[in-house]
Amino acid sequence: MAPLAANVGNSRKGGAMRDSKAMAEEHKALRAQSICVFTRMWRGNGTGLFAQGLVSGLLSTGAQVTFICPLTTSASFEAPRAGLRRLRQPREADGAPRARRLVASMARILGGTLALARARLRHRDFVMSMPDPLVIAAFQIVLLRLTGARIVYVAHDVLPHAWKFSPRWRFWERASYAACYHAASAVVVLSEPTRRTMHEEFPKLVTPVHVIEHGPLSAGAPCAAPGGRRLLCFGTLRQNKGILEAIEGVRAACAAGLQVCLTVAGAPHPEDPDYADQCLRAAQHAPGIIDMQVGYVEDDAVAVLINQCDALLMPYGAFYSQSGVALLAAAHMRPIITTGAGGLSSLLSEGFPAVQIAQPCTAETVSAAIYAFFSEPLDVWQQRSGAYYDYVMEQRGWPYCARAYLDIFRKQAPDTTKA
Repeated sequence: MAPLAANVGNSRKGGAMRDSKAMAEEHKALRAQSICVFTRMWRGNGTGLFAQGLVSGLLSTGAQVTFICPLTTSASFEAPRAGLRRLRQPREADGAPRARRLVASMARILGGTLALARARLRHRDFVMSMPDPLVIAAFQIVLLRLTGARIVYVAHDVLPHAWKFSPRWRFWERASYAACYHAASAVVVLSEPTRRTMHEEFPKLVTPVHVIEHGPLSAGAPCAAPGGRRLLCFGTLRQNKGILEAIEGVRAACAAGLQVCLTVAGAPHPEDPDYADQCLRAAQHAPGIIDMQVGYVEDDAVAVLINQCDALLMPYGAFYSQSGVALLAAAHMRPIITTGAGGLSSLLSEGFPAVQIAQPCTAETVSAAIYAFFSEPLDVWQQRSGAYYDYVMEQRGWPYCARAYLDIFRKQAPDTTKA
């Protein structure tokens, strides 16, 4: 028995040595990788924080990163870091007169295109997240591919939340999405439901489509819910977020005797500004119950809004992507009252603390879900939210996500190019 025990011990020791060697080789391979991340989103919103989180995750693996993005609103993110090279194109001139906005937009597009050309001298591998307008982005991708570059295109939304063009010209808008997907080396979507939507909407797409879950988004340290029975609808005011259903659902819950109030905070969708006006009119019928804060929410105000609420209300409808708002709630240990639309279904299936709104989503079903939420003690929701926070930070941390992106490039054949 003694020799057998010795053999087992030697086997374990040898396995540990092999595992250690494999980990060392993997780390060496990661350090050898260099990558460029490109985005136009400089604000500290969902898509802006996504790019910044990915860059930080890549740096933590030891990769050399060039980040092309206008100057962000985060001073800590802009601080010099080992392995990071920053190329900053001009910002957009949001809120300025139309002529000035147009000039600023053209300057940003030109600056971004020149920055991509500079980055190509150093990098072969590129991740593009929320790039320039898609006609421009497709042109940039094709040019990079012709030089032998490999492009991973992050499709936050398979199709737009609201179309810019009329139905007569919508084909061209749809074609611009398809052009980017076809031109890329690989496409990344942020949930399995989004991948299914991609294949349904673009059945002839041959570009590989990978699912890499969205990393955590945070606007500050999490804190305990205040218990003031306040809910929050956060983000761009657009129809598929069900803002009107949220307002009417809270009003119905109050009319039935439940003490609850709602804060709605976000900017109108540029392609559907009339919807924000409808929401404002609906809120005016419930003074003291609905607090409408229309306008872009600055970075330092996001954490304040979340810390003031007990849960986020998300009665989403025709929604096919992953929800950055939900992951923001998770990072601040807040439960959600939500439908299972798009990537939300995958979050619910893995245990996101939530009450699911029954379908069809109406004022009545939203009100019923609100009742169900407040029927549970707040400390129970806090415990569940804390456990899910730990899960997200461990299983969805940005270093974990970054390795998945790097793995896509490592698994591509060395001579993989596509004009």
